[in-house]
Amino acid sequence: MTAKSAQKIHQLPFYGSKEGNDIGILLDSKVVVEKKSYVSTGVLTYVLGDFIEVEMPQFDEFRLGEQVKLIVYTKSGMFVFESTVVAKDKGSLIIINPPSNQKKFIEKREHPRVSTAHTGLLHAVHHFNHNSRLPMEVPVHFAVNNISMGGLGIVLEDDLGFQKISRLEMELDLGFSLRCLTEIIRSENSAQGTFYGVRYIDLSKEETCALRAFILKIQVEDYYKQKKQDKFNEQISKNKLQRIETKVEATGLHINQ
Repeated sequence: MTAKSAQKIHQLPFYGSKEGNDIGILLDSKVVVEKKSYVSTGVLTYVLGDFIEVEMPQFDEFRLGEQVKLIVYTKSGMFVFESTVVAKDKGSLIIINPPSNQKKFIEKREHPRVSTAHTGLLHAVHHFNHNSRLPMEVPVHFAVNNISMGGLGIVLEDDLGFQKISRLEMELDLGFSLRCLTEIIRSENSAQGTFYGVRYIDLSKEETCALRAFILKIQVEDYYKQKKQDKFNEQISKNKLQRIETKVEATGLHINQ
């Protein structure tokens, strides 16, 4: 980098600490990804919740778990943050979007949800109108439909008459056990039973970290599945177009694209 180009970078307005920008401002922006003794450039192609994707030819120079520094050049200025590489695909890196960076941007949903097919057990309910804690005689099984850093959606087969703002003591089976206290914020009947949307009450730092890692894993897996499906669909469309062009050429006609 020349002194002249470095001067241009420093002349950019720095919005790294300013909050309230739309998260979409990061998309298609040039990114410098830096680690010890190595710097590469790429394009930020995806951002949602806890991770971002950076496409770059030199993706294989970075290792999983490696600490990196990102400098993102957007039309509104420059954003700088440190993070970790958590996954790689051919031509791209998946990097954690740390909470400190997420706070600077506005997303349509405060806590992006992921669908899941895990389960849990309900151990007790706190009824505020009675100011009492009622343990279940036998833990009640429920399905977890979706989960986020703010709460989750669960389905019980039977309607137990829980009210809004009642608190539920539950144990989630997410591949690890997570015991938590939640509060009902909405409920509705469904074909599978009674659906409850609940929010967490006072998760510990350790529980929050474990939950964030679990959600990040699902986000990355879902993203790669969708990306693979999109590529497959794109190839199918190309094959169909090629067959149509072949048939048209055989008839002596010509189509303009």
